[in-house]
Amino acid sequence: MAKKTLTPEQAEIKAMKKAKSSQNWTKFWAIVLAGALAFGIVAMGQNQAKVALENATANSGEIADDNNNDVIDDSDDVVFDDNTSNDNVSNDNVSNDNTSNDNAANNNSSNNNNTSDNTGNNSQQSAQVSNADVAKALNEATAKAAKASYSFERTAQFTKNIDVGGLTGILDGIIKGVDENSDLNSVVGGFLGIKKDPIKGEVKNGAGEGFDAKYMIKAMNLTEADIQKAQVNGNTYQVQIKTCTNPDENSAWAHASNDYITFKEVNESIAGAVGSAVKVEESGSQATYKNILIVAVIENGNLTSLKYSYTFDATIKIKAGLTATGTGAAKMENTFSNFKY
Repeated sequence: MAKKTLTPEQAEIKAMKKAKSSQNWTKFWAIVLAGALAFGIVAMGQNQAKVALENATANSGEIADDNNNDVIDDSDDVVFDDNTSNDNVSNDNVSNDNTSNDNAANNNSSNNNNTSDNTGNNSQQSAQVSNADVAKALNEATAKAAKASYSFERTAQFTKNIDVGGLTGILDGIIKGVDENSDLNSVVGGFLGIKKDPIKGEVKNGAGEGFDAKYMIKAMNLTEADIQKAQVNGNTYQVQIKTCTNPDENSAWAHASNDYITFKEVNESIAGAVGSAVKVEESGSQATYKNILIVAVIENGNLTSLKYSYTFDATIKIKAGLTATGTGAAKMENTFSNFKY
């Protein structure tokens, strides 16, 4: 019997199923998205699909629109737990009360209290550290932790579903033809590490298996310029990292973690799957990482607890014959514990 020759779209679907079964989510996302856009017209019937795609994109009002892609909001700021601030307010109140008590019989007592309060405030001020010192402490502690054993848990969720205008329903339909339990959100979510259940992992002496290595602790190389603001209360460091748009290895967030995705990675995955017919256009796309908060506990130079969280906004222009712009947003949080050095 002659070997059956697969059509291009059949071959693509076969490749998608193979990628899905191997749990290679990054490649699966690239193949599904690229395959849906590149071969969707053939799979649905050329005339019907072409009309549907043109109508959908025309109605979406999001075709080749570079002027509405700005998702940066530098006004966003993380609120720290401010025990030190509360202490200072308390001391100031005591000082004011003592100063206002100007009875001759209490002058000595008032002066003594004011002296004590000022000493306390000066002690707190001397305990404050610069952003450069905070960066140095985190860099040194995470360099040790990156080689240690620890547990981690990652939770992530969409705060705004993936939306490609009128194309969303069409893409969902094509994806469900491959896997009825999947849609555009689930496959893109898999690429971003967004899953229904938390991702958990165990790292032994700096090595781990069964999860993306980008979620592991990185030996940070933070600089003073990477830090939006910082606060140290005892052994606890709270640090907000500056907003990063389209991050690369030189970005502030990249100095703290490998937990980000570049458009170069996306396009390399797509090119490896279906060639250059489909690509993300970086000139019309933005991925913004903001509200980045690191909370670390460092005792005797060793990291004993670490948590980071951030929000992710994306506007991505996809070109495959037609050009469509998609948007989405998510929130991520990683927690690291049970350190053994």
